[in-house]
Amino acid sequence: MLRPHNIYYEPRSLADMVAVWSYPWQLLSRDPVETRRELSELGVNSVTVAAHYHSIRTLDPRSEPHLFESYEGGCYFAPDRDAFAATPINPPVNDIDGRADPFGDVVELLREGGIDVNAWLVCFHNSKLGADNPEFQVQSAFGDVHEHAFCPSNEAVRSYFEGVVRSLANYDVEAINLESLGFPNAFHSHGATFGHAKNQVVSNTAEEILVSQCFCSACRERAADHVVDFDHVRSVVRTLVRDVLSDPTPQVESLERLAAEYPALEDLFDFRASVIESFLETVAVASGDVALTYSASDGLGRDPNDGWPAGVVLDRVRPHLDRIISLCYTDDEELARRRVRRYRETTDVPVDAGVTLDPDLAGTESEWRAVVDAVSDLVDEVHIYNHALMSDAHFDWFDAVGATATGDADEQSSHHRPLAESDASEGG
Repeated sequence: MLRPHNIYYEPRSLADMVAVWSYPWQLLSRDPVETRRELSELGVNSVTVAAHYHSIRTLDPRSEPHLFESYEGGCYFAPDRDAFAATPINPPVNDIDGRADPFGDVVELLREGGIDVNAWLVCFHNSKLGADNPEFQVQSAFGDVHEHAFCPSNEAVRSYFEGVVRSLANYDVEAINLESLGFPNAFHSHGATFGHAKNQVVSNTAEEILVSQCFCSACRERAADHVVDFDHVRSVVRTLVRDVLSDPTPQVESLERLAAEYPALEDLFDFRASVIESFLETVAVASGDVALTYSASDGLGRDPNDGWPAGVVLDRVRPHLDRIISLCYTDDEELARRRVRRYRETTDVPVDAGVTLDPDLAGTESEWRAVVDAVSDLVDEVHIYNHALMSDAHFDWFDAVGATATGDADEQSSHHRPLAESDASEGG
């Protein structure tokens, strides 16, 4: 399904640009009137709420009497069982204080206050789903399975997420925000049966991706309709991984150069892209009139061309998306601005920016303000991660966005200006 980008998300004034990610248990933990008042005072017009999420343990510094919350991977919405008739995978539903439909309660709470809601959907990264359905786990070239990682090639998995999207599209939501859209990384684990992952050989993301390549039976079956020689490329990957494991110094510096040297790898990565493209096309149909957005962070990182080793090739997925969120999780304002510009130059899909309150990246108010200021004039919305984890002091930081929103008419009219030459230059 091709998404008509021009009919979604008409440009808004800067005063309407504040969005946050949040968790349903935090939003439901306080009086609804107080929650709406708090978000209004922050200038928040949109909340992206975890609706289908991986396992998590959060520290909420404003929570009483307990500080920590833990949940298995699963759903926070009431699944439409008819939407899952085509898959043997049962959606695991997490309980929040005995509520039948926590996500639905959040939607009602926020919509009553005039706040838009987006459904936050984490796709193939979910240890609960993997543990409950081991036959659909990613499997390495050596036969290792990874319980936190579902394989996108599997028809049952694809039907499952089609059901999730159909269920979420029934709510009063503006968009469904996709995360972990590509083939999963074996090293980003939330294991149910083991603790800390240990590794002292694989030394960079390129090597992680090589080790993470899936060769399960579903990949084999789907590859039969592709040019890739599945058995041959599996042998190539096994040999290359053995080289990586033989020496702790980096053996693979660039996947692009490696693929150029081994054409079988080019075919394999093209196969991955075909799987994700067709999956997203199916999901786009299931979402109907509800917009699809994508938090871009797969494969090698968060820049426009980083997703390809995980199957997320921007030119192939953009026809099925209504908006991309460029994740600017950094304290380097120039890097953040450059990343947003690159997305705007690379695709015709509208681009927003995501910024984080993580103290490892934004330890001070001035650092955070600098990143927000750097991207605000390039996007319709600044999405802030994460409302549920904020301290009291963080609330004052939102003035950085509010100050941007008070710009005069001339500043607002430049919000969607053509890129100047100085903006378009790429730099390091």
